[in-house]
Amino acid sequence: MSESQAIAPGRGAGFDERGLRTVSRLRPEDWLNAAQARLVDGGIDAVKIGPLAADLKVTRGSFYWHFRDRNHLLQTLLARWQAQSHEMFNRLVGGDGATGMDEFVRLVHLWVDESEFHPALESAMRDWARTSEAVSAVVKAVDEERIAYIKRIFLDFGYGEDEAFIRARITYFHQVGYYTIGYNETLDARMALLPMYVYVLTGQSSPEQLAEYL
Repeated sequence: MSESQAIAPGRGAGFDERGLRTVSRLRPEDWLNAAQARLVDGGIDAVKIGPLAADLKVTRGSFYWHFRDRNHLLQTLLARWQAQSHEMFNRLVGGDGATGMDEFVRLVHLWVDESEFHPALESAMRDWARTSEAVSAVVKAVDEERIAYIKRIFLDFGYGEDEAFIRARITYFHQVGYYTIGYNETLDARMALLPMYVYVLTGQSSPEQLAEYL
């Protein structure tokens, strides 16, 4: 069966809301997780059906219970990343009476803790975007949405529209640049500098006051 061959109509039963087949020992998420690991480790060219099946210790045919072809897998992987980004950043703002500083500290921990936000995946997505206009458009949309959320944080600080937008851009570009250049810094060193970073980026409180807050 070729990389692009679709599963025969009527084979198997059961679909989730994304149109992925759910009848198999493996779930669609298992294939997506394996594809994401290959994307991070080897780039988009490493995400192939045969190697993925080998990673998961199943036959190539098992893939077609869940995905029409490799392109369907890649589209779903990209959509999952976009949806996860939306969920992460949407949780930062509004709805619970949080102050701008509360929200900004949440943003800081999202990036620094790296429990949900994965820098290696971010870099892999940007590398992939360089090879595909469609992927590049999604990455740009994600960037713009994230900046919009960060702008809302600065609006909650009390900044005007223009200044909130520029501060949001500077904050986001700073973080993207940190990951892009792969700056080698221990977590202890990063945490020690964090109050000064937050002070410079937000213009709020002194580093000494922020040290207690963070």
